[in-house]
Amino acid sequence: MHLSRNATAQARHHSRARGILPALRDQACKPGRRAALFGATAAALAAAPIALAASASDTPPAPARAAGLQAAGGYPIRGGIHNPPYSAYYRTTGIFSNNGSWTTRTENNGNGGAIIAGCHAPSGGLPCLDSDNLSGGLAFTFNTSGNVGGEILLTNPNGAPFTTNAHGLARGLNANYLEGHHASEFMAANAVPANAANASSLGGQPASSYVTTGTLLFAAVGAGRSPGIASTRGATAVNRSEGASGVSYTVTFGSSEIASCSYTASPRGAALAGGALGAEPDAASKSSVIVNAPKEFEGGFYLQVVC
Repeated sequence: MHLSRNATAQARHHSRARGILPALRDQACKPGRRAALFGATAAALAAAPIALAASASDTPPAPARAAGLQAAGGYPIRGGIHNPPYSAYYRTTGIFSNNGSWTTRTENNGNGGAIIAGCHAPSGGLPCLDSDNLSGGLAFTFNTSGNVGGEILLTNPNGAPFTTNAHGLARGLNANYLEGHHASEFMAANAVPANAANASSLGGQPASSYVTTGTLLFAAVGAGRSPGIASTRGATAVNRSEGASGVSYTVTFGSSEIASCSYTASPRGAALAGGALGAEPDAASKSSVIVNAPKEFEGGFYLQVVC
């Protein structure tokens, strides 16, 4: 608005100059007035540039003119001073362009910075800086020749530096690194290293191989020369063998260690007419019990193992 008013003032002064020159030519035709004519011409031509310079002056506008400029849309932007000179803009100031380069460029050739963006927006309000790319390109880039790209400083050091709704991997911000160490250098919480003590095994055997205190194992061994296990609680196999002194049965309870447990063997059905059944740990296997029976014994029996 300031420039358009100056242009109007210039047009008025040019119009005045055009009106003065014909009048001076008429006066020049009259005898005895040439001296006055030349003096008036010089004065008129000198007055026009003085008026134009005054209209283009950087002198702050008078209060009435300032009010007129504000009503018309605001003050012009002038370098080296506070804009607007007396208060603040009450409307958004837009600068638009239509080209393939940049709309504005702010560069400081000295040692200072280029732009300060300050605002008084409350929490949850508008940001002090909003960069929107409406065509799918980058919204911002930061470049420096230094070793630190920038800082994000918060009054509350426990606050989050920024938030995002994106879940993609940011190149250079690699979550596979923690304090400079790659994720492969850390052990998972449920992993057991090869050279560490394994709490799930004892003596190289898994926990399932051991019988806990208060455990009751049971086997019902069938009759005959090739007996099987009729019912069981932990027993997995039985073998019968005959010797000079009697018959032996080897009852195996999987991989459970039962060498320190107690054993009880009793015949199925009626009591034995002679002799008795006895049980003892198998010296060749910590998971087996040997049941000794009289010679020619072919009846079935029950075996209990209490640990």
